[in-house]
Amino acid sequence: MTNRQWFALHSWAGFVLGALLLLVCVTGVLAALSYEIQYLSDSKYRALSSRNGPVNWAQLEQNLALAYPDSQLISVQVHQQAYLAGEASLATPEGFRFAYFDPASGSLTGSGDWGRLSRFLRNLHMYLSVEGVGKVIVTSLSFLLLISVISSFYVYRNWWQQWLRHPGKWRWAVRSNWASWHKLIGLWSWWFVLLMTLTGLWYFTEHWLLKTPLQYYPPVPKVTLNTTAPTQPLSLAQITFIAQQQRPQLDIRAVLYNSNAKAPIVVSGQTGDLLLRDRANRIYLDSAGNVTGSQSSADLGVLAYLTDMADPLHFGNFSGLAVKLIYALFGTGLCILVAGGMRMHWLRTKHKQPSLARWLGRFGWLALLLALSGIVWTSATFSQRELSKLPLSPLLGTLYNKAQPS
Repeated sequence: MTNRQWFALHSWAGFVLGALLLLVCVTGVLAALSYEIQYLSDSKYRALSSRNGPVNWAQLEQNLALAYPDSQLISVQVHQQAYLAGEASLATPEGFRFAYFDPASGSLTGSGDWGRLSRFLRNLHMYLSVEGVGKVIVTSLSFLLLISVISSFYVYRNWWQQWLRHPGKWRWAVRSNWASWHKLIGLWSWWFVLLMTLTGLWYFTEHWLLKTPLQYYPPVPKVTLNTTAPTQPLSLAQITFIAQQQRPQLDIRAVLYNSNAKAPIVVSGQTGDLLLRDRANRIYLDSAGNVTGSQSSADLGVLAYLTDMADPLHFGNFSGLAVKLIYALFGTGLCILVAGGMRMHWLRTKHKQPSLARWLGRFGWLALLLALSGIVWTSATFSQRELSKLPLSPLLGTLYNKAQPS
């Protein structure tokens, strides 16, 4: 291909669905920092102290039993970042409810509904709040990013040498000025754009893998129904005690109750893996407290490992605040690249097509329509959470002041 052809391909990839691509990039930056934004907005999202040992699950359960005696626990989880409060999902008489808590002490910090900023941004960013087809549309944009990354190395060869000698001044209406800064930001951000591209392509691949009979992830063990199962479901303190006895080295970070007697209770956490989700390490229990299976990150195959590594790499959620801020910085650079590319396309072609509406073209209008529809639909639906089945967990009020396992 000639340099002109590479340039045309690069320009097309950045412009054809530019509005939708820009929306996904902007919401991605905000989603990566969504918990931190919530942290600044309300004290209930903040941990009261740093956690040096295990989460105080027993005290947390007692505090929940006192505050929500008529409710049942659906799940609990704590975050990688020590400054964030943990979250307990509750089935209350009024419906779904979050209770936030300090992981170190188990003290409650506040409560809230399903709808919150982090949910809005992630629903919009990941699949436009439309399951299935929305995820395919969003992840397909990774192919455009891939074309942009590859073509940029052919289009902008050795440009930086001249830029360093004469960087020039930036002016809004001059395309060459936009082009210089577009290239500079691209030079520093190419690794990040490539990382977002590769993880996005994995999400696209994973979506279709799940529709095949290929069993690439360790299956959830089946629970054998026990006719002598206890009449009182297991408490959170009992579950975490049993799991910790099974794997003392596991830092338990999440517990998910089952809503079906044939499904297990799932305990997950970390064993020092830097780039893996908590779910890579799991312990499965039946309703009687018997351990029915255990999954370790060391047991994962290549595809399963990629599955649990994709989210931490894509959102930068594998370390502290510094990593998240680095992701936000380079993510902002990616947003500028997309917006700047569209601006340059307009400056280059407006003398041929001065009508902005006709300049967008059919695909441009389609991208704009999808972006606006995604925002509207997410705004209307992100706060909805229906409880189709109650969890098989005890009524919290029955647990208050009961003796804890030793």
